[in-house]
Parts: sequence; C-alpha cells; structure tokens
Amino acid sequence: MARSNSLLRRYEKLKRYHAEIMLPAKVGTRQCVHSLKAFKKYIKTYRQIVGVENGDATFKYTQL
Repeated sequence: MARSNSLLRRYEKLKRYHAEIMLPAKVGTRQCVHSLKAFKKYIKTYRQIVGVENGDATFKYTQL
C-alpha cells in the first residue's frame, strides 16, 4: 500500500524525534527537557500514523 504524502511527512517527523530521543545523555545530568518533549511528540505522531494506517486498512477490506 502506498503511503500518502502526509504519511511520508509523519514518518520523517517520527525519524527526527527518534534521533533526538536517542542522542547520548550528558554525563552527570538528568534527562534533557528537549528529549522529553520529543518523546511526547513521538508518541503523538506514532498514534496518528497508526490511526491513518488502520483507517486505510479498514476501508480497503470493507470494499472486498
């Protein structure tokens, strides 16, 4: 199934947030606020992608 343009942008956002989350932590510090915000945005973007993909699958299989 081909991903739409908006889904491609969401997948790119997901990659960007993942890269920001996985940056190495600074020695002797707590969790960075930026990585915490990126984690929250990562979850939100992931849920959006899953919702769109499930909607597409439901539509596709109801047409059969």
